Amino acid sequence: MYTCLNATIYTIHSHRGGSGKSVLSLNLSLVLAKNGYNVLLVDLDMRAPSLYYMLREPPVRYWINDYLEDECGFEETLIDLADEFGLKGKFKASLANPDIDAIKETLGKSRRWEMNALKKLIRIRKTLGEEYDYIFFDTSPGIQYSSINALIASDNIILVVVPDRVDIKGALAFIKEIYDTIKTKSYLVVNKTPTPDISQAIEFGEKISSELKIPLLAAVPYYNDVVLSNGVEYLVLSRPDHPFTRIIESIADKITSLSQRSS
Repeated sequence: MYTCLNATIYTIHSHRGGSGKSVLSLNLSLVLAKNGYNVLLVDLDMRAPSLYYMLREPPVRYWINDYLEDECGFEETLIDLADEFGLKGKFKASLANPDIDAIKETLGKSRRWEMNALKKLIRIRKTLGEEYDYIFFDTSPGIQYSSINALIASDNIILVVVPDRVDIKGALAFIKEIYDTIKTKSYLVVNKTPTPDISQAIEFGEKISSELKIPLLAAVPYYNDVVLSNGVEYLVLSRPDHPFTRIIESIADKITSLSQRSS
């Protein structure tokens, strides 16, 4: 198995909420760790955190919020989940506080605080980069400062869109205004395509990829099983032959291939 000398950081981003980026972040992390890679998942969607619940509310001593507030070191926020899921590689997570007061506090942060938060995100690679092969930032949708920080601190962006005109037009706008400015490599996942047929889903994805002018990683049909399984069953572990699992596996394969080519 190929192992990176330094972690590759991916930010999972979207134009608006409901795209399925957190589902993608979690399942992609699980698949890579299942395959023996060392993976760190960081929930930076502090305005609407969901990974804590998707991971069945594990015991948390410190949140990523506490690290960004200088109340603890980053390693103190980490939860080790590899044994729980029976994974070959490491799988640790740093989670955002889902308490409503913590969310309200996040909304009122100053620009100076956000600039300091960016330095802290960059520091994660410096302190833990050799321990992990992949680090995933699951960030807030849109172009809040927290989202932009994650985009700047990452090596690659995975943009998750759903195939409707509002989402596509919104994504196109901030690709031009943000992605093209920071010049971070970007890849596309078209999620919840309105067809169960993989070939038709890929056609949807290729059209949107052509319009947005970023390469397509995958097109994912809308699966009721995926919606119903969140926090109850992890399909990529329990149902290896499910079409959703096969798609996530293909994304993981592409990501590892990209890492090998860039090393």
